[in-house]
Formats: sequence, C-alpha cells, structure tokens
Amino acid sequence: MAGTNEDVIRAVLQSWGEGVDAAKAATRKYFADECVWEQTGFPATTGPEEAAELFDSMPAMGFRSVDVDFRNVIAAGDIVCTERVDWLVRPDGSRVGPLPIVGVTEFRDGKITSWREYFDSGNAALREAAGKPE
Repeated sequence: MAGTNEDVIRAVLQSWGEGVDAAKAATRKYFADECVWEQTGFPATTGPEEAAELFDSMPAMGFRSVDVDFRNVIAAGDIVCTERVDWLVRPDGSRVGPLPIVGVTEFRDGKITSWREYFDSGNAALREAAGKPE
C-alpha cells in the first residue's frame, strides 16, 4: 500500500497523468471490490473493473491522460477530501481545462470504498472535451 489514505488518493490521481494504463492499474490496486465511484453527470461505477473501464474511453475522446493540480487535501480518519483542478491532455501535449473538482473519498483498510466527485458538468472546458457545443 502507498501508506496513509492521503497517500493513496494522491497516488491514484497522480497515476492519471501517466496515461490510461497507469490509471487503470492504480484503480485496480486501490479500489475496494464494492467501491462506488460517483461523478456529476456520469453513471456511477461499482468495483475496480467498472471504474478502470472508464479510462478506455479517453483515447477515443482524443486524450492520453489527465493532469491533476492539487489545491487542498484534507484527511480526517477514513475520509479524504481533495480540491483540485484537472486538465485533460491531448496526444500532442495540449491541455483542455481547467476543470475544478472537489472529491470525497472514503477508505477501509487502505482501499477506497466510496468516491464522490463534484464539479460543474456544464463547464465550457468539459463541454469542449466531450465535443458538445456551448
């Protein structure tokens, strides 16, 4: 394990910047079997495999990775809250964003059991990433 619960969430989010395969590996390593991942405007996933499959859509959408800039990380017991800015990265290295996000993760025995992410699904950068006009 990566250490503290804060270390785990940082490792997962930083893996996103290394590309799809790294993101999927971290998801499989740190998500509990019953983990529910909820993101504003997207279907919830249950378990590491469903969550890992989300990353398979990135190349088709024209992205290779997600850079995460941490603003604040607050850990209290089995809960870690992250305030961050995500940037979707294209194969040429250009970035789409910023996407401000707040995430609340719950842990048990070093594994993520619940992850809820809150962001403005109408954000212009997110609409651009999805290929939807304003």
